[in-house]
Amino acid sequence: MPLSSHQQSMQTNQVAFCFSGTKIFLTTSEGRIRILSYPDFRPLLTQPQGGQDHEFMLSGHTSSCLTVEMQPTARYLATGGSDSIIALWDTSDWVCQRTLTRMTGPVRSISFTFDGSYIVGGSDEGNGLEVSHVETGEHVHTFKTAGSSPVVAWAPTRYCLAYSDLGILRIVGVDVDRK
Repeated sequence: MPLSSHQQSMQTNQVAFCFSGTKIFLTTSEGRIRILSYPDFRPLLTQPQGGQDHEFMLSGHTSSCLTVEMQPTARYLATGGSDSIIALWDTSDWVCQRTLTRMTGPVRSISFTFDGSYIVGGSDEGNGLEVSHVETGEHVHTFKTAGSSPVVAWAPTRYCLAYSDLGILRIVGVDVDRK
């Protein structure tokens, strides 16, 4: 039995909670991100329009928004879309601080390092994973891959990146504890 349910007026591609569990972020087929309270699913941000308050949604993608991830420090919310863009939103004012545009295809997954300093996106296209510095947007490193890598995840306590390409799970990075 569901703890809570809410009818959606548009396609939802991915859902993520904030770390406190009081907010939920939904990516939509319209390229927007909804910010709702949990568990009542009420819009947390509104804007006046035509004498009434309407739900305010983050609009940062020209086509479908596919993935969303909260930075471990909760300063930024990252979104990725089929427009090959990763957008970084400041969670204090919900303004897009920067976009990362080195992806070669739809952004299917996003992952932050354990300390929130770096970000990487996974895509169905290309032969590399582009790592960028979150605060500056500067490209830091490209991990060459044997094929496309739609699924990526940084380790929770160190700079090790797991990804899948050509049906193989691979882990790269600096693991100082490994002997």
